[in-house]
Amino acid sequence: MGRTLKVISAAAVTGVGLAGCAVFLSGEGLDRAEKWVSIAGVVVSVAIALVGLWLSWSMWRQAATPADARSVRNTGQAVAVGQGSRANTGWAGVTRGAMTVDRTGNAEARDGGWANTGRAEDSTP
Repeated sequence: MGRTLKVISAAAVTGVGLAGCAVFLSGEGLDRAEKWVSIAGVVVSVAIALVGLWLSWSMWRQAATPADARSVRNTGQAVAVGQGSRANTGWAGVTRGAMTVDRTGNAEARDGGWANTGRAEDSTP
């Protein structure tokens, strides 16, 4: 089921539900309809509060765990000579998840070149 069809279905179910509530409440009289609306308001408020608590707990739990666990140790020497040259012996890039770079060699780049002995590409497992 596509996203558009889901949105249309949800809107249709919501519209039918609201129409049904309006028909029901119009037959109850003003005093009883007011009581029904008060009860429904309490139920909806509690449901929204529970959803808010669940969302805040899940965001707090996600923030408490490290998104990137990186470790770079015992790297070599990096030398870049000339305009646009880049040399790296450790880590360069975006990493999500665990990543370790250990005991890399030396890197030397000249005349706009690029040299790397560690990890230098984007990786998102």
